[in-house]
Amino acid sequence: MSNSLLQSWLRLPDGERHDMNGTCSIGRAPENAVALAGTEVSRRHAIIQAQGEREFWLVDLGSANGTFVNGRRLSQAVRLHNGDIIRIAGHEMEFATEILSAMHPAGQQVMASTMIHIQQAQCWLMVVDIIGSTKLAQSMSAADYPRMTGTWFKNCRQIIDDCGGHMSKYLGDGFFCYWDDTDDGVIQVRQAVARLHEAQRKASPPFRVVLHFGGAALGTVPTMNELNLHGPEVNFVFRIEKVASSLKQDVLFSEAATNRMKAQDEVRFVGECGVDGFSSKYKFFTLGA
Repeated sequence: MSNSLLQSWLRLPDGERHDMNGTCSIGRAPENAVALAGTEVSRRHAIIQAQGEREFWLVDLGSANGTFVNGRRLSQAVRLHNGDIIRIAGHEMEFATEILSAMHPAGQQVMASTMIHIQQAQCWLMVVDIIGSTKLAQSMSAADYPRMTGTWFKNCRQIIDDCGGHMSKYLGDGFFCYWDDTDDGVIQVRQAVARLHEAQRKASPPFRVVLHFGGAALGTVPTMNELNLHGPEVNFVFRIEKVASSLKQDVLFSEAATNRMKAQDEVRFVGECGVDGFSSKYKFFTLGA
């Protein structure tokens, strides 16, 4: 345990302090964690996702008028740092962090709240990311591209939430999510894949979906209310995103995911290849028998 402890909060437009103890929604609707008045604020305007060990990432949810950090309009998820100024319509908020010594009066409470509990579990692991985001940004207007990517983040998150998944991390132009290996897990994952594949056919931007099944170490901080996943299988799903790109597949399943779904008759074999950082060759599949 480090003898330095970190607290984070938002300084709201009215000067009040909103402590960051988990994911925080921002918008005009009163059910948001931070509710902002004004017709230029969308009902669900943006979200600050708690991830990792006290990291916070800001995502615009396709708002008409945009979300700005230090004067720049967001077109992808960004990690917040101490002193960043968030502007939504006419509202400005400051993201702040403070390092506390263990001897600080609040240190004992923060230390207790940041103890990480680790458990091992089998999980469905999915990475979804926009294809060619840099070229897309260059080909679209400064207003249209952020609106498109924000709407995509919002719609994808709705699919993951509807299908019982858990958003773990935003990754700039993509995200990482997971499902617990429950009795309903296979059904939920199948539903999510089907809905994401339908979204791939219907809308911009183009994006890629990769799915794996394996063990992970799940770490949780009690007051953050978010799980952070670690381990070789988590690294593996991120590495096979590059495999999907090299195989030119917009949907890619590992052999472990295919077997766990019992989908051998519903998928098509696309290749056996190595994965960076792993010693073996692995078989990969896509939709379509």
